[in-house]
Amino acid sequence: MSTRVIIKPQKGWLSINFRELFEFRELIWFLAHRDIMAQYKQAFFGVAWAVIKPVFSVLAYTLVFGKVAGLSSSGIPYPLFTLCGVAAWSFFTAAINQSTTSLIFNTNLITKIYFPRLILPISSLGRGAVDFFVSFVLLVVLMAIYGFVPQSTLVFLPLFILLELNMIFGVGFFFSAITVKYRDLQAAIPVIAQWWFYLTPVAWGLENITGRLKLFFYINPMTWIIEGFRWSILGVGEMDWRKVLFAGLFSFLVLFAGLYYFRKMENEFADII
Repeated sequence: MSTRVIIKPQKGWLSINFRELFEFRELIWFLAHRDIMAQYKQAFFGVAWAVIKPVFSVLAYTLVFGKVAGLSSSGIPYPLFTLCGVAAWSFFTAAINQSTTSLIFNTNLITKIYFPRLILPISSLGRGAVDFFVSFVLLVVLMAIYGFVPQSTLVFLPLFILLELNMIFGVGFFFSAITVKYRDLQAAIPVIAQWWFYLTPVAWGLENITGRLKLFFYINPMTWIIEGFRWSILGVGEMDWRKVLFAGLFSFLVLFAGLYYFRKMENEFADII
């Protein structure tokens, strides 16, 4: 006796069927695993790229911003200071880049079978998560080399990871949906990410920013997420919880806005693609 399943469109922009997402968890894992293997399996250096990229980034930023520009690093050895920011920032940009093209690169799946479309930008987090894990391991090694012992502030690290995930999913949902309709925006994402990098204290201390430029850094939620990573891991300075509250509220706003736009466009994906 055959079973007939009737699929009906969900009502409401936040009517997310979490139970359905959970039922498709194996598909999320499969797509994430596929993306990870695609990045490293046929690469010349293989998984070593996950180590090479942050190491070369730290060396370049230390040379350019620490040695040439002479920017301070809040009293922390520049390589350690920079790697902490690079780990958090690379996770953000890698996940955004992958989620932006997640719908376009899976056209065959969208047009042929049914599954919750949110799965595609969610599963694209896998590649960035692997790079983040490797960078974090390198950070632990570097902390041991410099004799840095984790402080009690480390318990707040999950909070800043949560805020970053809000930003990742919110921005990822929005860009993945909008690039389905406007394909040329794929080329704009790296430019946006580059500008965003220069408005975020990834490779230099916030104390180096003076004058009116401070406003651009202060209203950037990623500033306080990056600063939160450093404060919780390295125990440097004092955290302004008012600014953390601002970053938290902004990150949830970005998450809901991205989810709203994604849900609004979801019924049109198969037709547009």
